[in-house]
Amino acid sequence: MAGAAPAYQYRSAERAPQQFEPRIRVVPGRGAGQAQNTLPSSVIFLAKVFAVILVVFALLGFVRIGLASATVTTALSSQEISTEIEAARSAGNSLEVRESYLSNPSNIRLEASKLKMAAATDASVITLPKDVVITDEQGNLSLSMSLAAATQG
Repeated sequence: MAGAAPAYQYRSAERAPQQFEPRIRVVPGRGAGQAQNTLPSSVIFLAKVFAVILVVFALLGFVRIGLASATVTTALSSQEISTEIEAARSAGNSLEVRESYLSNPSNIRLEASKLKMAAATDASVITLPKDVVITDEQGNLSLSMSLAAATQG
């Protein structure tokens, strides 16, 4: 057995054991006696008060913008209604002038002569018999009542 290695080596015992140094890193940190860096409670309270005041001012700004918008909308609507009222008054005045012109007897004669119309030479009266069409209480035409009135008259 020429190529086999011995199960135990004598030289390994003769060697001095190697000393390994552990790899430890020291990280400086807070000790038990050191206080944490925190803000004082008065500073936190003042920050909260400041935030509340900002929110209140923002809400007041939104309300003011809403009121200003409503005011502008109302003013525009009022102006539009005023314009419509003036247009209606102008149209009413124009119609009043036109109506007075058309109802004037001299203007009626002038317009009739332009249309080659003449005044009537004699007048006659036509008398119509009583109407046989009758309506009920609701104002609707009633066929049965109308037929009864026609047979009586």
